[in-house]
Amino acid sequence: MNVRTLVSSFRYALEGLAHALATQRNMRIHFIAAFAVIVLCVFVRVSIAEIMSVLFAISLVICLELVNTAVEHVVDHLTKERHPAAKIAKDVAAAAVFIAAANALVEAYLVFYDKFMPIHWRPLNTLLIPPYLGVILVGLLCLIVGISGYALRLRHSKKENVARYEK
Repeated sequence: MNVRTLVSSFRYALEGLAHALATQRNMRIHFIAAFAVIVLCVFVRVSIAEIMSVLFAISLVICLELVNTAVEHVVDHLTKERHPAAKIAKDVAAAAVFIAAANALVEAYLVFYDKFMPIHWRPLNTLLIPPYLGVILVGLLCLIVGISGYALRLRHSKKENVARYEK
């Protein structure tokens, strides 16, 4: 591989990242959250294994947000009208980001739970739940949100089908 093509490939990658940061609100939110978590890791003094885990979660969210952006642009380019297949492609890409972000939240909770509990919240220790129960509750919340969203989608699609047949 030529050095010039290697430099060009890095430049293209950075252009893609810059485009996503400039045009995608969620990407900017992910970067701000990632910066805050990394700063927190420095001040709280997490272990090397924990920082590696946090960095992997951050990278996963950002990578999937980039893939989501690419899918959205390709779908928008290929179809100018609304199409069920285009919606599914966009929804699935967004779901991948959602799952990675939920994973990152759970991971941050597990990494920082014991770091803050002994230092700042000792009087509240008996009122707060242990980390594994928190993970279970977050999982249940995600399940409830997912099922509710699916139910609303089914309800909406039934109304659309009824409206089509009434015409």
